[in-house]
Amino acid sequence: MIFKGLCIRGKGSPIPPIIGALLALAICCHTLVSPVGAAEEPYEYPFADPYAATVIGTPKELQAEVPQKIPLREPEVAVFEDRPVPDILWYDRKLRYSIATQRRPAPLIFLIAGMGAGHNDPKIQFLQRVFFKAGFHVVCLPSATHPNFIPAASGSGIPGFLMEDARDLYRAMELIIRDVREDVAITGFDLAGYSLGADHAAFLAELDNRLGQFRFNKVLLINPPVSLYHAAGVLDEMIKKIPGGEEKFQEFFDNAFRAFTAIYQSNERVEFTGDFLFRGRKPNDENLAALIGLSFRLAVANLAFTSDVFTNAGYIKPKNLELSTTDSLTDYFKVADLVKFLDYFRDLLAPYYLEQIPGMTEQQLIEQLSLRSIEQFLRNSPSVYLVHNVDDLLLAPGDINYLKDVFGSRARIYPRGGHCGNIDHRVNVAHMLEIFKGETTGGSTGTTAPDSEGAAGAGKEMKPGAEPGEQTQTALLSREAAPPLRDSGGPRNEAFTAPRPAVISTGMVSGQTGARNPETSAKGTRQIIAPRRSEAKPGLSYVIDVHDPIEPVNRALYRFNAMFDEYLFLPVTRAYEFITPVFLQDRISGIFANISEVRNLLNSILQLRPKTSATVFTRFLVNSTLGIGGMWDPATDLGFPKHEEDFGQTLGWWGLKQGPYIMLPIFGPSSLRDTTGLVGDSAASYFYLYQPTDMDQNIGAGSAYTGGNAIDTRHNIPFRYYQTGSPFEYDLVRLLYKKKRELDIAR
Repeated sequence: MIFKGLCIRGKGSPIPPIIGALLALAICCHTLVSPVGAAEEPYEYPFADPYAATVIGTPKELQAEVPQKIPLREPEVAVFEDRPVPDILWYDRKLRYSIATQRRPAPLIFLIAGMGAGHNDPKIQFLQRVFFKAGFHVVCLPSATHPNFIPAASGSGIPGFLMEDARDLYRAMELIIRDVREDVAITGFDLAGYSLGADHAAFLAELDNRLGQFRFNKVLLINPPVSLYHAAGVLDEMIKKIPGGEEKFQEFFDNAFRAFTAIYQSNERVEFTGDFLFRGRKPNDENLAALIGLSFRLAVANLAFTSDVFTNAGYIKPKNLELSTTDSLTDYFKVADLVKFLDYFRDLLAPYYLEQIPGMTEQQLIEQLSLRSIEQFLRNSPSVYLVHNVDDLLLAPGDINYLKDVFGSRARIYPRGGHCGNIDHRVNVAHMLEIFKGETTGGSTGTTAPDSEGAAGAGKEMKPGAEPGEQTQTALLSREAAPPLRDSGGPRNEAFTAPRPAVISTGMVSGQTGARNPETSAKGTRQIIAPRRSEAKPGLSYVIDVHDPIEPVNRALYRFNAMFDEYLFLPVTRAYEFITPVFLQDRISGIFANISEVRNLLNSILQLRPKTSATVFTRFLVNSTLGIGGMWDPATDLGFPKHEEDFGQTLGWWGLKQGPYIMLPIFGPSSLRDTTGLVGDSAASYFYLYQPTDMDQNIGAGSAYTGGNAIDTRHNIPFRYYQTGSPFEYDLVRLLYKKKRELDIAR
């Protein structure tokens, strides 16, 4: 029922909705360096083009086999118990993570997600299944740059400084272990990360080498950028490659969206908060680069806006303006979408840390955002391993040779695979498992043992808001005696003032309800400030506007739906999933899907589409007989694919426009036309279903059917409110709903 207009039923498949269509950065071959062990089969990867490899990934026939379902929990941990969080970020007060546990004592591996990605990112979930199948407990953590991490777990609220990010992650990891240790028998700890998460894993390993809290047995870095600053600069520029220039963005976006919709309907996975997949056709390098750049720009917009709101820096949102959950964020998105990562670095990150660390220069700070700053540790640490690709888009010239030199026989470098495009390749997965399943080399990841206090502190829990391992100072400028960061326990709401941006947008915030203490212009109108050095560039701001005249009400209903979903609908659905075998779940889903074919048939007839009507009727006939009431779907195998049709589409087919956007209670996104269509479909079902079966008279039976259908629908829609990681989730869901309905009717 929830988001039914946006999502398409996929039997038993954990597929996020189309709102995963645009996603944050896809950051992230035969061995060129002596491997840890010989692969059982030769490395075969089909894409020599690094852009195609990065975006398309590994073909299914070459992917490692992993279980589709594992016993998974998604708890939360309070890192800062009493930290105030702005109301607009209410859903991010606690850090979300996922954990899969064995029933027996086992080592636990932490997995760190890539840039802007959450604990539910497709790549990290794949790795979670890999290591769970291999016998590990697995904890997945979001990136320190993920919008949930910033208010929930970041000490500064301005992530991106790798050493400080590592300390924040380290603190969260300790608290997670404190919470789960009573229920989970842990025999040791391992660590891995991909893309930016691999950089974080490297700095975490270096930190643990000094503090000794975990004493990681093995650490694996998967496709780390050598320099975050360089990699971000490369990604910042990719969006400029839109074919035909920025004036063609609307056409570019629509074409990309059609492709994403096709992916979604074929039950592939697409996300807003992790990596960016594009299947079904191979665009040229310009298209691929622009798609990657667009994804990265969205991730940076999420990062910059969340950091700005949390620290009250006055960078995108006017300083001291308190946003409520009913305030429109659309205009803020238009400004945030102009922010490049290097803008964020120069305007927020660098000023903050240069103030915190006296004597540091911007160039020194840039050098700290690199694996080179911990080179000696990496060079001398026998338990830290690397997998990478020669054609990784985020590496600078000479980086591969540098990594070979530093890691030696602990590195495996594949000839192709782009950036993390081969992370799920079976040869690569076998090698990763060989690293972790092989003999361990001892208690510490490095050759330098922790000092006596650090060793004695192993196993002690850190205090929220404290430096990781208060008994040992973290060196920032050097390994010995750099000053610690100040005020790491919470956001710097008043102490830090971001540089005032130089370019002023003409965009005005209008119709904001619940806004307090706004900055005003000379005329008393609140302004949104465009970031310094940012100009109008291609981005989602070109297409984000949707007719939404009752936006404050719709946003309030969006929050209501989130609360209803979390505290009632999802618990009931999880109980159903717990007590019902998967085999039976699939059969029940098939029955409800078969009944919905009557709706599909009626609407295809009303649309005067005889070919579609014949296909739908044949599907219903075949699945009702050979499929035993729809419990199985032989019609698809016989060449009769499913067509989803509803009365909203029928009205659109006959020329009725969508009208204003509406957020329906429980049902989710809609429009005036589609709400009318929903009423029409419901009325029709009374005559073809409820009345013939006497469910209109038998209230118990009718309620049972309606409730069962609702639970089954929610079971097949993996969308979770506020888990996209974007503060602009409402705007993006609204846009994607509008686009998808346009495509539904165009078909």
